[in-house]
Amino acid sequence: MYVVAYITCGYLQELMYDPHVAADGFTYEGEAIRGWLKGGRGTSPMTNLTLSHFSLTPNHALRSAIQDWLCRS
Repeated sequence: MYVVAYITCGYLQELMYDPHVAADGFTYEGEAIRGWLKGGRGTSPMTNLTLSHFSLTPNHALRSAIQDWLCRS
């Protein structure tokens, strides 16, 4: 199955099921970015720049788009 780039995690390069936005503005699979941050890394997995905060925001719109894409695939 071909997975389009906007629904893949920039860190894992896999389809996201629980997308969350980090302080760097990128969206990651929730479990992956939480693990990254819990591992003591204070930087963006995409840019390696220091994150201004460690809060994660669920990306509900993208989650809905992924669910729609999965239903059509």
